[in-house]
Amino acid sequence: MTEGVIPFDRYPGLPPLFLDFLRGLPEFFPDPPTIEAGVRRGKELLGVPARVPASAFQSRSAAAAAAAEALAAGGAVAAVAGHQVGLFSGPLFTLTKAFDALRVARQIDRAGVPAAPVFWALTDDHDLEEVGKTARPGPEGPQVLVADGADRSNRQPVGRLPIPERAREILEDFRADARAADADRILETFALRYAAGQTYADAFIQTLLDLVEPEPLLVLDPYQESLREVTADFFALAVERREELQRALAGAAERLARQGKSPAVAYRPDVFPFFLIEGGERRRVGDPEEALHKVREGRAWPSTDVLTRPVFKSFLLPTAATVLGPAEIAYHAQSIPLFPVFGLKPPVLLPRSHLVLLGPAERRAAEALGIPLSDLLAKPPAAAGLPVSEAEEVVRIAKTLDQELAGLEPRLKALDPALAAAVETTRQKTAFSLVQLTDRVRKSSERKDVTTTTRRRRLETMLQPEGSTAERIYPPLVPMLAYGREALTSIREAATGSLEGARVVNLGAAKSEPREGDGHAG
Repeated sequence: MTEGVIPFDRYPGLPPLFLDFLRGLPEFFPDPPTIEAGVRRGKELLGVPARVPASAFQSRSAAAAAAAEALAAGGAVAAVAGHQVGLFSGPLFTLTKAFDALRVARQIDRAGVPAAPVFWALTDDHDLEEVGKTARPGPEGPQVLVADGADRSNRQPVGRLPIPERAREILEDFRADARAADADRILETFALRYAAGQTYADAFIQTLLDLVEPEPLLVLDPYQESLREVTADFFALAVERREELQRALAGAAERLARQGKSPAVAYRPDVFPFFLIEGGERRRVGDPEEALHKVREGRAWPSTDVLTRPVFKSFLLPTAATVLGPAEIAYHAQSIPLFPVFGLKPPVLLPRSHLVLLGPAERRAAEALGIPLSDLLAKPPAAAGLPVSEAEEVVRIAKTLDQELAGLEPRLKALDPALAAAVETTRQKTAFSLVQLTDRVRKSSERKDVTTTTRRRRLETMLQPEGSTAERIYPPLVPMLAYGREALTSIREAATGSLEGARVVNLGAAKSEPREGDGHAG
């Protein structure tokens, strides 16, 4: 059940370019972020066949298989979302993106343009440090759980790496959160998918299809043998047009600089925007011509970076619309100028749905603390604490002392001009010390109020773990184990692609709510 919306200007950590995009920035984002614009782009692309066979997509239903055939034959356009593969399907927003792609495809289809929902499973990336990490809400805060080998030293594409034995241990840690009637079955399904020896790609793709079933989602793994030739063709085109490609990248960086905006990706004229997978390792392309020679001989596999990947998607699929996170939209300001280099039309950019999940305990805690919905993601959650008389007295003393020192300054300056600087230094040091004292007094008072502290910790753990929003940290396992598979229905229904802000979703609202002290911080 959707409760309301937290405006994006109160949602933490959003790139300035994303906020500009929402307000309208046609120089960098020419299409409005609307379904109507996606329909128009779909009409322009309809009839263009995909450069991948229908057999390249993984799906579960006859409807999805038919959509893959239509896409391959030019009888449908694509509504695309994607993310790197992750442990237990990655953070919650990955699943939300999949629901977004399904919704956008339906909306375009209903407007008269056949559309297929496609999820791009990023399997050729090497960022195992991010892929092999997950978290769960513990009683004292978020518990970060890391799989074997999940560090910066990895250079192998993560999709083909095997799931380590440690994944089973991590999954067992989630058993402490199992409160729903079907929690054991949910854990068994995840354990089956993420069994040791399965690849990260297979585990992720099958889990994603489990979570959206029976929806007709198509999942595309770009790092598969059937796409080797077409990937090589795209890379060859980029090498052939590398001067034009570099001019487009330089021009985008210059336009951003003129507007006083920082590029999401720093422009470097000596960097070719591709990686090469050779000998099982993924590294930046140094010499494009040499890299192309290796690719043509079958000794290496080209891999896009964050700026060329969006273009590659449209090279493979007639993409009418793409669902993106805030950071992805920010770097599209640099990617969109690359599309004409390859003779392609860019898709319409649509922001992913942002969700804030609230259980009964979180709703009660927010209400007891007097935190309005719009401030649920305020940092830090304890900022709006109750007045503390001792702290207020320190503030009064600080103001009085500052005023008296300011009044004394003219007389001291007349006595000795050098004393003016000494007075100013004293005022600054005194003010700083008294601010610190005020903060300590307030924190000491809060520590005495165990109930207040517990409520605030609960909200911080569930809404902003690790200093980020929960949808970026916790996997779908967290709401599923607490509220069952019906939590997926609530998430799917809330994935409406709001341009206004994050939707607040009430979970467990229809059930009897346990007392606040029951269970852990979830």
